Amino acid sequence: MCVVLPVTLHDLQVEVAKLRTQLAERDAAIADRDARIAALTREVALLRSQVERLLASRRGNDLVIAAGQGLLFPEASLPLANVTPVATEAVAEESSDRNAPGPKKRRQRAANGKLNTLGLPREDRLHELPADQRVCPETGLPLVPVGEKVEEELDYVRAQLRVICHHQVIYGLAPEQAEERHVTPVVAMMPPRPIENCIASATLLAWLLVQKYGNHLPLYRQEEIFGRDGLRLPRQTQCDWVLAAADVLKPIADYLLQMIRSGPVMQFDDTPVMCQGGRGAPNFQAYLWTFVSPQVEGVAYRFTPGRASDSLALEIGDFEGTAVGDGYSGNSAAAKKVAGVIVLAGCWAHVNRKLRDAEREAPGTAKLLRNDVRQIYAIEREADERGLDRQARAALRQEKAKPVLVALMWRIKHVRRQFHDAGAMAKAINYIRNQINPLRRFLGDGLIPVDNNACERAIRPIAIGRRNWLFAGSLRGGRAAAVVYTLIECCRLAKVDMVA
Repeated sequence: MCVVLPVTLHDLQVEVAKLRTQLAERDAAIADRDARIAALTREVALLRSQVERLLASRRGNDLVIAAGQGLLFPEASLPLANVTPVATEAVAEESSDRNAPGPKKRRQRAANGKLNTLGLPREDRLHELPADQRVCPETGLPLVPVGEKVEEELDYVRAQLRVICHHQVIYGLAPEQAEERHVTPVVAMMPPRPIENCIASATLLAWLLVQKYGNHLPLYRQEEIFGRDGLRLPRQTQCDWVLAAADVLKPIADYLLQMIRSGPVMQFDDTPVMCQGGRGAPNFQAYLWTFVSPQVEGVAYRFTPGRASDSLALEIGDFEGTAVGDGYSGNSAAAKKVAGVIVLAGCWAHVNRKLRDAEREAPGTAKLLRNDVRQIYAIEREADERGLDRQARAALRQEKAKPVLVALMWRIKHVRRQFHDAGAMAKAINYIRNQINPLRRFLGDGLIPVDNNACERAIRPIAIGRRNWLFAGSLRGGRAAAVVYTLIECCRLAKVDMVA
């Protein structure tokens, strides 16, 4: 006798989920196949055009085609213009959907783009008729004010250089008493100056620093601007002032970095900067590092002459906890050289970027894997919207993000053998597999961010500034730039005036 066991609803749901996963993988494989077919079709068309040009360049009497001899590339059954891979269409639709809100928002801003002048100081100017015109031309009766018409005008007051003469009063005994007593005169105290024996005020120095590092205006251009305003201020003098001001501000930047180091989580990243060797020495590649913490409102920059693990370990200092960074091997080497115990966490933004680079090679698989990454970010947005604390966020990640990560790892293990080792998709998958322990670190602690975008955003102003300068003039100049960048970016994040 055969006994048929009842099928539960849970078993059916598991089977449906498995079938959906298989269907998604099959769709991805089909999309990848279509993309490869499209690439091969383009290569064939290119080769065909090259051969046709070679044949056309030969003399007509040298070209002999026997009767019934086929062409090297016979006409395709469909015109090449009609061959449109399905995968390419899917990627284009996804890209257009992702970029669609951009132009719409710009149009809305343009339609509602009235200037907001509420935060600006205001000056009232009263415009009245002369006394001889306050007479009605018809009745001859005097005209009196019955209302007013108000129109706003946006004005700009040009920056102005001025010389402040400080007169220190010297106090002593009266002349008739001074002959009998020997008393040292007393001089009124001067306000403290930011740089000893420097004629520049604190405001002028701040303006120089903000223009150079905040607005990316080189000193030689500032020299021209000051010249038009009537002051010859040589570039070398400005350079000396900038270096001296950075020395004064350095303790503030050091204290901020120490605050970032004191937390349980620290993020860091680097960007290359060319530095002049000086006096016949060749230029070399130095690095500006950014350090941030989820618990500190600010960012600290440091300048190192290289990217070696020893230089990074020196900047990490006494930090102990979780360090968030990319997959650079020097990060783990530096973590082993410091006194404290450091655990590395990965960046899912780097994963998403590598998968995006692999879309041309395998759009179906790239889209499938990027959907898993999007689910991780959707869980983070849910935690942000609910305002979860550190423990609650970690619990939500364990509940929802961990199954997504398990499914992602199973998927890349299943599809890895389909791609050549030199391809972009293989490199993206290898990056995930090699970095899987750092990438899953965020599951155990709600304070660990899923990516290192905070450092990426802090690097952006430096990348923009590189369009206006080519080198750091020296190691001292690079370290001064790191100090000033620290204060400028902290002011930018706090939305305070950088000069005042």
